[in-house]
Amino acid sequence: MLIGVLVLMVAAAASIRFAMTPPAPNIATHEEALPVEVIAARVQPMPVLLQSVGQVVSQHNVQIRPQVSGMLKEVFFKEGQFVSKGQRLFQIDPAPYEAALSSAKAASDNAKGNADRLDSIAKKGYVTQQDYRNARALADQAEAAYKQAQINLSYTDIRAPIAGRTGSITVKSGNVVSPADAAQLVAINAMQPILVQFNIPQQFLARVRQYQTRPGISVSVADDQGVGKLDEGILIFIDNAVNTNAGTITLKAQVPNSREQLWPGQYVDVSMELTVEPKAVVVPQSAIQTGQTGNFVYVMVQGKAQATEVKVDRQVGDLAVLSGGLAGGEQVVLKVPRDLRSGVKIAPVGAVTFLPAEITLPKSR
Repeated sequence: MLIGVLVLMVAAAASIRFAMTPPAPNIATHEEALPVEVIAARVQPMPVLLQSVGQVVSQHNVQIRPQVSGMLKEVFFKEGQFVSKGQRLFQIDPAPYEAALSSAKAASDNAKGNADRLDSIAKKGYVTQQDYRNARALADQAEAAYKQAQINLSYTDIRAPIAGRTGSITVKSGNVVSPADAAQLVAINAMQPILVQFNIPQQFLARVRQYQTRPGISVSVADDQGVGKLDEGILIFIDNAVNTNAGTITLKAQVPNSREQLWPGQYVDVSMELTVEPKAVVVPQSAIQTGQTGNFVYVMVQGKAQATEVKVDRQVGDLAVLSGGLAGGEQVVLKVPRDLRSGVKIAPVGAVTFLPAEITLPKSR
């Protein structure tokens, strides 16, 4: 009887403990969507560009040197000044050359008069024809010496042969100058227009030649940091041979340089626009990922990320121009989180504005 009571008491305690224990929770696995920024692939006109580093060169450079010897009497300009064609620059002391001119003129007049006198009497047979020819030759020589004296005197007045900006004056007034001097008096660089010389890889030559048939391939010039447009012009020259050592070819563009922002010797970034692709598919460069088989982007398809292979034709500013993989309008993940994989649920967050591309060049240096 006692044993039965104990059994009932143990059973009752067990039932009470079981009743007080809460049931195990029903654990369900709900995958949370990964928040990402998405943006639509867009179809828009995009330029086909080549970029290179160029150097500004003067279209015409003249080194002013004395053509006669003498004391440099006066300088009529300030170094660094812009001078016009024909503007007076220097004067070499003209006194010795003026005296030489007067002497040469007197000798020429005398020889000419003697030849004229012999001409009249040679016709009458009073002098031989040989004497007359000798007198005429002396008159011609004196005339030539007189003209040379005129030229020498003109060389004492030195004028600018071109319009441009002057450099440093190497010889000051009061010094004796000579054509044999190693130093130039001053150099003049033509500034308007001016040239920009640059090189491109030889593999782009055929494409440049293809579009050269159109009037004027547009060339834009920026500072050496690639920002701050300085000027724009047109391609005017393609060298007649490829540099076999570097595998490049030299081109030149002419720009107006109306504000003189370009200076000879200056390094600049050059953008050459070959053509405009009217319907190019573009996405931000940040969306492009690199895998084992090439480039790809993550596209949102039915709320999940899907890796899609793309072919990048070129980069223009912050945009990648695609030649395959997308047709336009697809929702592309803009900034890819490290844990994003194909098939993962994603949720778009924020509104991203698709800004137009800044026209800079794809690097082909």
